[in-house]
Amino acid sequence: MRSVFSQYMIERGYKMFASMKKKIQSSLILKRILWSVGIIFVYMLGKYIPIGTLPVYSEIGAGGYDLTSSLDTLAMVSGGNFSMQNLFSLGLSPWMTSMILWRFLSLFKVVKVATKRQTQLWQMSLMFIIAFIQAYGYSGVSDYFEIPALGPQSKVLLRISSIVILIAGSYVLAWLAAVNARKGVGGPSVIIISNMTLTFLVNIARLVSENRFDIWIWLLITLFVLGGASILIWITIRVFRAEYRIPIRRITIVSSFAEETYIPLKLTPAGGMPFMYAMTLMTLPPLFISILLGFFPDNEALQYLSQHFSMSQLVGIIFYLILLFILAIGFAFFNLDPGEIAEGMQKGGDYIEGVRPGEATKKYIGSYLWKLAIIGAIYTSLMGGIPMLIIWSQSGQISFAILIQNIYIMTTLMLGIVEQISVMQTWKQYDDLI
Repeated sequence: MRSVFSQYMIERGYKMFASMKKKIQSSLILKRILWSVGIIFVYMLGKYIPIGTLPVYSEIGAGGYDLTSSLDTLAMVSGGNFSMQNLFSLGLSPWMTSMILWRFLSLFKVVKVATKRQTQLWQMSLMFIIAFIQAYGYSGVSDYFEIPALGPQSKVLLRISSIVILIAGSYVLAWLAAVNARKGVGGPSVIIISNMTLTFLVNIARLVSENRFDIWIWLLITLFVLGGASILIWITIRVFRAEYRIPIRRITIVSSFAEETYIPLKLTPAGGMPFMYAMTLMTLPPLFISILLGFFPDNEALQYLSQHFSMSQLVGIIFYLILLFILAIGFAFFNLDPGEIAEGMQKGGDYIEGVRPGEATKKYIGSYLWKLAIIGAIYTSLMGGIPMLIIWSQSGQISFAILIQNIYIMTTLMLGIVEQISVMQTWKQYDDLI
């Protein structure tokens, strides 16, 4: 009787597995989600693999000042972690920074490439340079293990090993992001969201353990945070979806749909990308200053910058806001090229009523794009600047201001993933041809 029951359960389990496998194979979205889950698992595994050449938890300092907290806050948006030394401590920062530099070089025709392979080679070379600078600066301000067996040059050997491991980890993480872009959902956004979520949960657990408030105080704090986050998310969604529509005429379409054709110009086309890239770029100056301090330890200018060039000081905040403004405008033109749109419209016979095709159309679209880009950049700078300046003036924790930006970043990234899934679902609305 028991053997019959066991055989029945085995057959039932096999059928359930076969049914689940068939469902996964027939669902594009489910397959992509499973790929993303697997990539997140590998990323989380790498986050807990120590470098091995230095203590897992060690402070990063330069010129006598602790940089761990500020660098860790900035690295959060790139999937990095400076408070716990691991394989992915640099995160996607080298890749993100190299993408900005490559866009700048290609936009101003500084580098001319003819093939996709050449483009990839340039991008990977830029990424290596950025990763080396970050790893060199990071390793220069870290404490290493004492290994007498390696002799008097043990610290040098351990530092070289650390640099190699950190650079390799950044390339592995960039590869994981590329794989997720091809086979998963969200591209690198999934890695960033998972890291920000994990950091948020760790900070909440630390806050609860360090503060013994009454249950009613915790309830009020929770309600206040949830209420503020809900309002911020609502504003973010409204602004993210806000767009100006330029109606166009399409001579190839003769129907009611022709009157609904337009060019959408978003108010904030990049969403939270300016915040992410600005924070990523802000990790470079402290590390670069720490490198210079290693050669010029008594330089007063470098010591001043080491102390004040951070997100918790006015000099660092102003520089960060300038970066935000520039990146917000830059991403507006990165996502939408008036020249390409005008050329495509001219080749397809489309036009804007009252505007001549070609150069005039390019200038017309560009003028509206400039206006919206400036408005969006001002909004982005105010969103990032007002909380930081208020908290700085009150000598508060700048991490609370960063939390507001993180909510904005996560909301826009999630909206992007939702839009990607919605696009993948559109194929279900059509019947098979055969």
